[in-house]
Amino acid sequence: MSAARGDGPVLLCFDGSDGSRHAIAAAAALGIGGQAVVCHSWSGMSHAMFHGNLGAVPPPLEKAIDDLDELDREAAERLAGEGARAAREAGFDAAPAAVKQEAKAWRTLLAVASERHAGLIVVGAHGRSGLERLLTGSVSSAVLTHARVPVLVVPEGPHPGHGGPLLLCYDGSDNARRSIEIAGERFPGRRAIVLHAWESWFARATALSAVVPPVYGMERELDEIAEEQCEKAAGAGVTLAKECGLDAEALMVKVDAGPVWRAVLDAAEEHDAAAIVMGTRGLTGISQALGSVSHGVVNHARLPVLVVPPES
Repeated sequence: MSAARGDGPVLLCFDGSDGSRHAIAAAAALGIGGQAVVCHSWSGMSHAMFHGNLGAVPPPLEKAIDDLDELDREAAERLAGEGARAAREAGFDAAPAAVKQEAKAWRTLLAVASERHAGLIVVGAHGRSGLERLLTGSVSSAVLTHARVPVLVVPEGPHPGHGGPLLLCYDGSDNARRSIEIAGERFPGRRAIVLHAWESWFARATALSAVVPPVYGMERELDEIAEEQCEKAAGAGVTLAKECGLDAEALMVKVDAGPVWRAVLDAAEEHDAAAIVMGTRGLTGISQALGSVSHGVVNHARLPVLVVPPES
């Protein structure tokens, strides 16, 4: 097991919306606490009117815009303070940070995370489909796509199962191992279910039989091999989770039809999971994996999802 990586503060992204308030409360309900920075990113009137370029503005107008920016700054500091108070009420040792954008909001948030050496970022996801705007450039999806530290994505809406187990998605990869290690650091002693899902060759061959002639018997043999590998992988995941301080048990799911991400969400619902923990591959998070398991889970989840990027 590698050394702990979660010693830095939690960066709580806050814009004053009900979704961002809910994300703070949900993170605290999961047992995430300690030091936190409540970050509110603001752009200012000058950025909105002139995209940050005031070179050709007459001095009287420039002074007026500076005054408006000062009002915006004061409003942003008040809003960040509100977020910090909400975080402290939830149990965090929280301090506010109102940061003016010099670029896009998500770049500002990630810059603050880097400067403060944050070990975790918490973002709220708007909409009933979690990150349903994943492809439209929303702040939450951009943070998730580009972050180099774990990101807890909290969808809007009630989720009463905060006392339930963690659902740890495990496929034997280095990134999956890292996600379990991070879960152990953030949720020591917590009950966890190590999920290994495998797709049935037989079901796939049956679905394709109208197009491709089946090779009878081989699909069933392949399923037997896949099931054995699944048992070994799930057992290895449980061993790792226990080494990381989690009270873990295995869950093996055979996927006969539909996407794997749907099987993950069905398992989370069946076991009343508090959150899903999963790794995502690739240097740019889930941006390269359209249609991948991680993308599908985050895009459709109704419960918090802790997404762990590859170790850089």
